[in-house]
Amino acid sequence: MRAAVTQAGRLPSRFFSWWLGELSGLVPGALRRVFAGDSGVVCLEISAGQLVASHADVDGRAEFARFDLDQPTDALRETLLRAMADHGHKGADIVLALEPSYALRKTLDLPLAAEEGLGELLWFELDRQTPYRPEQARYDYRIAHRDSARQRMTVELLVAPVEAVDRLLARAADWGLKPVAVTVAGVDDPADPAFDLSGGEKAGPSRAGQLGLALLALLAVALLSAAVWFPLEAQRLAAQEAEAEVADARKGALAAANLRDELDLKTRAGSFLVRRKGEAPMMTAVLADLTMLLPDDTWLFELHVRGASVRARGYTPAASTVLELVERGPAFHNASFSSPVTRVPGIEAERFDLSFELADAPGAGK
Repeated sequence: MRAAVTQAGRLPSRFFSWWLGELSGLVPGALRRVFAGDSGVVCLEISAGQLVASHADVDGRAEFARFDLDQPTDALRETLLRAMADHGHKGADIVLALEPSYALRKTLDLPLAAEEGLGELLWFELDRQTPYRPEQARYDYRIAHRDSARQRMTVELLVAPVEAVDRLLARAADWGLKPVAVTVAGVDDPADPAFDLSGGEKAGPSRAGQLGLALLALLAVALLSAAVWFPLEAQRLAAQEAEAEVADARKGALAAANLRDELDLKTRAGSFLVRRKGEAPMMTAVLADLTMLLPDDTWLFELHVRGASVRARGYTPAASTVLELVERGPAFHNASFSSPVTRVPGIEAERFDLSFELADAPGAGK
């Protein structure tokens, strides 16, 4: 009996412990650290051959030490840990920060219905929206805005090469550190990072997600086959039944159809050049807009304009910069890479294949 009473007495304390733990998960990390008495995080960034150590909290970020990366790993680890202890940051959470030049940040407008499987959707969209294939990149995202009226959402996507992220994580391990996140300097708040490029649940589609996509693909193929086969079979049976009765009429209809097709072909051939000139934008206008947008160290060796669609191929030191410039240009939109970006040895440049649409061309998508 006494044991039962003791157990019953512990139930309220267990309930309140669980309840407070659940509430704490709803509080932003920076505020949670303040209420818990935490002194913030230590942000480590490699810049210009040096390791820059700074302390970040709700009041801001302040640098407290710099270290030469040329010194031996053991010496660097010792001096780094000593500096953290001297400034009262020993035991603080560690956030690694990549240089901004390694990262690509892009804003996407997506259907609100895609929110549930957003991580897997972005994994499949990486090679179209960025210069990287999914296995070449680490990425993270956040939903910046939801528009319930339009059933759309604005998603911020942050991408970096997997080699750069893994190299930074390996160095942190050599220094005896276990970072809680990897973000990008100048893009995110180290005190409470919204993005984490260290890898995890958002690194790719789950096996269940892949299986579901495969089943949906098989179902779509089956439905498409049925949609094509049934009408064709019905037409074939109807033609067989009517062929004997309308053989003579069909000959006349075929002759008339051939004559009509011939007249239509001649009509289209006569007005083709005039229509193309009126509908298609002038090549010189497209070249002028691209010349104003692209930097001087970028050059094109191929340009195709077909209706509202443009495809440009060329060389540039940073293909992601070209993608952002064209996307922001007032004359263009819907810019994406048609194929993966490749590094060209010997000229320190990247070869890109970029597709986009003309904003003011007839038939351009909005």
